Amino acid sequence: MAIHFHTLTGCAPTPLASYLKALGILRLISEQADKKARGAWRNESLILATSLTDTQLMDFFLKQYAPTPLISPWNRGSGFLSQKDKAATYLEKMENSPLPRLKVYQKGIQAARSISLFKQLQDTANKKKEFEQLKPRYIEECRRKWRGKHLQWLETAVILQADGTMSWPSLLGTGGNDGRLDFTDNFRQRFAQLFDLSDENAPVPTKTCDLLSHALFGNAVLGTGDYAIGQYSPGAAGGANSSDGLDGKANVNPWDFILFFEGTILFASAASRRLKTGLSGSGSAPFALMAQPAGHPSSSTEDKAMRGEQWMPLWHQFSSLNEIRALLGEGRAQLGRSSTRDPVEMARAVARLGTTRGILAFERFGYLERNGQANFAIPLGRRQVCSQPHQNLLNDLDEWLVRLHRKSRGKECIHSLVTAVKNLNEAILAATADAALPLRWQNILIAVADIDQIAEKGGLDTKDPSGNKVKGTVLRDLSPGWIAASDDGSPEFRLSVALACQYRIRRHWLPLNKFGRLDDAGAPSVVCHGRNLIADCIAFINRRLIESSARASRAFDQTPARQNLCADLRDIAVFLQGGTDHHRLLRLARAFMALDIKALGEKDTPLSRPKGPIIIDDAFTLFRLCLLPEHQKGEIPVRADIFRRLSSGDMPAAVRLAAMHLRAHGITSPLQRAAGNARLLAASLAFPLSRFSHKLLIHEFSIENTITNKELEKHES
Repeated sequence: MAIHFHTLTGCAPTPLASYLKALGILRLISEQADKKARGAWRNESLILATSLTDTQLMDFFLKQYAPTPLISPWNRGSGFLSQKDKAATYLEKMENSPLPRLKVYQKGIQAARSISLFKQLQDTANKKKEFEQLKPRYIEECRRKWRGKHLQWLETAVILQADGTMSWPSLLGTGGNDGRLDFTDNFRQRFAQLFDLSDENAPVPTKTCDLLSHALFGNAVLGTGDYAIGQYSPGAAGGANSSDGLDGKANVNPWDFILFFEGTILFASAASRRLKTGLSGSGSAPFALMAQPAGHPSSSTEDKAMRGEQWMPLWHQFSSLNEIRALLGEGRAQLGRSSTRDPVEMARAVARLGTTRGILAFERFGYLERNGQANFAIPLGRRQVCSQPHQNLLNDLDEWLVRLHRKSRGKECIHSLVTAVKNLNEAILAATADAALPLRWQNILIAVADIDQIAEKGGLDTKDPSGNKVKGTVLRDLSPGWIAASDDGSPEFRLSVALACQYRIRRHWLPLNKFGRLDDAGAPSVVCHGRNLIADCIAFINRRLIESSARASRAFDQTPARQNLCADLRDIAVFLQGGTDHHRLLRLARAFMALDIKALGEKDTPLSRPKGPIIIDDAFTLFRLCLLPEHQKGEIPVRADIFRRLSSGDMPAAVRLAAMHLRAHGITSPLQRAAGNARLLAASLAFPLSRFSHKLLIHEFSIENTITNKELEKHES
C-alpha cells in the first residue's frame, strides 16, 4: 500500500487553533479513514502520512467525516435548556437531520436527554442558585452513564476530582463555554454553514471545498466570515487595532473552528489525576501549569492569568494516534521525583530531558487577559527539548523557591518582592534555555541578592496562626558548582568570590543567628546595607576590627574558605584603577555569600585567573601589611587607627602612620607620601589575599629576594 505524505501548511504550531486543528485532522483520519495514519511536526507544519491521496483526503472531510458529539447540556447557552433561542434551533437541526454522518452526534444528544436529572435541570435553568447546585450532580450522572464519543468530550471539558468536585481545564473555558460564547453551539452553527443538514443527497457547496483547501493547505480563499473564535486565535478574533482601521471584524474559516475543536478531544483529563492537583483547575489537564508572568516580552507583575498556561508538545518522528494519546494521557513532565507545577519547573524539566516520548520542543501558551477582559491563548515562545549544563544547581533553590512563590502570591506581599521574584523567574527560564553562558547564572545570583536585600528589610516576614511575626527564610548552602557555572573571567566575578568566601561574612549584611537563619538577635552585626560597595567594605573591616579588639589575641579575622578563592593582585590593581563595576560586584558578592562555606573548604573549586604581569600598588602594599589577618600569621600587629584614618579620607596622615608602624617592625617603606582615592584604597583591603600574594607584598618592600622564580612560575601555572 502506497503511503502519501501531505504537508498541511494550514496547520502550524501557532496559534493554538492551528495546533489543535492539526491534532483534530490526525485524529479524525486515524479513527474514521486510515488507522495506520501517522503525523509529525516538521518545518512549521504537520506532515500527515496516510494511504489517502490528496483527492481522497479532501473527499473524506467533504463526504464521510462524522463530527464528534460535542455537547454541553449543562451550559445555559448550549441549546438544551431553552426552546426559543438560536442555539436550540441549530441543536434541533442537527438532531433531526437525515445525514448519515450525524448519527453518532444524534446519539450523543439522546444520551444527554436520557439522564434522569435533565428535566429538573431544564426547569431550574432560570433559577441561578438551584441550577448551580444541580449542575455538578447532572455532570456526575453523565460521567457514570455516558458511553462513546460524547463521554470523551465531557472528560475533555470537565475535570472531576476524586472527591466529587469539579474544575475546568483552561483549554475549554468553563466546561465548554467562555462567557456567553458556547463552543458546542458555535460548532453546530459552523457545521450547518458548510453542509445542507436537510438533504442527504445535496451536493457539497464549492465554497465548502475551497474553505477546506484553505484549512488544510493554506490556499488563498474567499468566504471566511465574522464568526466568534474565542481564545484560540487572537489574530483572527477581531477587535481594536486588529485591522487597518480603529476596529476590525473577526476573520474565521468555519472548517478551522470545527477541526480545532475536534483536536481538543485528545486533551481528555481523565489520566491527569497523577498530576499534583489542588493548585489550580488548570493544573489537572495535560501539560497544564500554574501561571507565571515571566519568560516572554509582554509579561508583567500585573498580569492576570488565572487560567494558567499550557505547553503543547511537538514531535519530529512520525507517530500514530495511539502514541499521541499516550503522550497527552500521561500529560506531565518530571523534575526529579515530582511532576512540574509551573513554567519554571517545566523549563527545568525540559532542560534536564525530564520529558521523554520523542518530544522535540514545547510551544508555550498562556491564557491571559488581553484586549480588555477577553481571555486569549497567547503564544509565549518555544522551548527546545535538549540537555543543558549545570541544571542540577537549580536543585539548591527548590524548597526556597516554593516558599518564595507562595509569599509573592500572598495578598500582603510588597510590590518590590513581586518584581524581584519575577526577575528571578526570568533569569531561571533564561538559564534553562541557554545554560552555557555564565551570564545566565550570574543573573540568577544577582536576583537572589536583590531578594536578600528585601529580606533584610523584613520583606519575607510572615505571621503564624496566632498573628505573631515570623522571620522569613533566606537562601543558603548553595553548592560550589555555582562558581564554575557563573565564571565569566571578569575581575568583578573573581573579586566578588574573594569577598564572599570569607568565614561568617554574611552576618554583616543580614541579621543571622549561628544557624544561618534570619534572627533579630543578629542585628548588631549588620553594618552593611548593600547600596554602596565602598561603604560596605569599609563598614565590614571596621566591624571586624571592633570584634578583634575584644579577643585576647587581638587577631583580625579575614579567613578565606580556600586559598585559591582569594583575590588576585592583578584584579586588585584593576579595582584601584576604577576599572570595575561596583554595583555588579556587590550584588554578586551578596549572592555568593549564600554558598556552603564548609563545602568550599573541603573541595577544590576551579576559578579563572587574570593574564598578564602582576602589578603591585605601593600604597596598597603599605596598608595591607599594616592590616594583616590572622591566617597570614604575620609578625606585624594590626593598627586599627591607621585604617580609620585612611577610610576617613586622610591619606597623608594614614601614610605617615603606616610607614612608622612598618619601620618599627623592621620593614622600611619606600613610600612616604601618597595621593589618590583614600576610601577606594581602604575598601580594597576587604578582599583577602593568598599566602603567596602576601609574600609578593613583603618582597616588594624588602631588599632581599624572598620570592624564587620557581614559586612565581608555579603560581602563574
